[in-house]
Amino acid sequence: MERDGHLQLGANPKDRRSRLVHMTAGGRKLWLHDAQPKIRAYYDKILDEFSMGDIAHALHYMLKLLENMKRIDGDDPAQADLPE
Repeated sequence: MERDGHLQLGANPKDRRSRLVHMTAGGRKLWLHDAQPKIRAYYDKILDEFSMGDIAHALHYMLKLLENMKRIDGDDPAQADLPE
């Protein structure tokens, strides 16, 4: 993406080991006018036969899964409730 002019890499003045990535004007145009409409169209197609209630329920269950994964992956193994 840098080679194509969509991103620029620069030095990080706070940490010389890392690099800062900036989107160029051309990259922003590509993101706004080319990529985002395709992403929206994709999600419109995959959610075509879902009602708002279906989407809300799916989101609810995905968030529950995420919370369970966070609990299992947490620092305190006692909270994981996993068999040993």
